[in-house]
Amino acid sequence: MNKSRDWNVVDDELNRKFKHLQELKSSLDDQSAELLLQNKDQNQEYNNDINYYKEFWRFYILNEMTIKKVNELHSQNQKLHELIAEIDKLQQELHQALSYRHKKKNRRTSQEIEKSFVCPYEKCNKQYGSDVSLNLHIKLKHDGGNKTDREKFAKMIIEAQQNGETITDLNINIKFPPGYLDQFKNQFMLSQQNQLNQERQSIEQD
Repeated sequence: MNKSRDWNVVDDELNRKFKHLQELKSSLDDQSAELLLQNKDQNQEYNNDINYYKEFWRFYILNEMTIKKVNELHSQNQKLHELIAEIDKLQQELHQALSYRHKKKNRRTSQEIEKSFVCPYEKCNKQYGSDVSLNLHIKLKHDGGNKTDREKFAKMIIEAQQNGETITDLNINIKFPPGYLDQFKNQFMLSQQNQLNQERQSIEQD
C-alpha cells in the first residue's frame, strides 16, 4: 500500500508541474501576441500580404550588387587617375623635348668658319665655308646652275660628243665653271670604264 501511495504522489506531482508549464507557455504566447499587436500598431506600413522574409533577401542581394558596382567604379576611377597622371607626365616630357629642340643654337661667327670652298670663276675671289654655299653663289652670281643641272648638262655634252652629234643643238643655258667639263669628262669616262670591267668579269664568271 505504501508503494502504491508513493507512485500516486509522484504521478500527481508530475501532473501538477505539467499543468504549470502549460500555463506558463500559454502566458508567454499571450505576451508574444500582445507584443506583435503593439508593433503592428506602431508600424503603419506593415502589410500582411508582404512576405518580409523574401523582401529582406531581395534587398540584401540588391545591396550586395550595389556594393560590387561601387567597388568597380572605384577601381575604374583609380585607373583613370593613373592614366591622367601618365598623360601629364608625357606632356611634360614632350614640352621639354620641344623646348630643347627650339633652343637657340650657338652659331659660329663669320671669322670662326673655315672658308675652304673657293669660287672657280676668274676674277672672283669669294670663299665659303660649305659646298652648299658655294653652289648657291655659282647659281646666283655666275648663272652656273645648281650642282644637279651642271652634272646633267655635262653628261649630255659628253654623250653628244661620243655619238658625233652637234653640241650647239643642245639647249644648254648655264655657264660652266672653268675646267668643269674636262674634270667631269674624266670622271664620266672612268665610271664607264669601271662599268665595262664589271660586265666583263660577270661574263667571264658565267
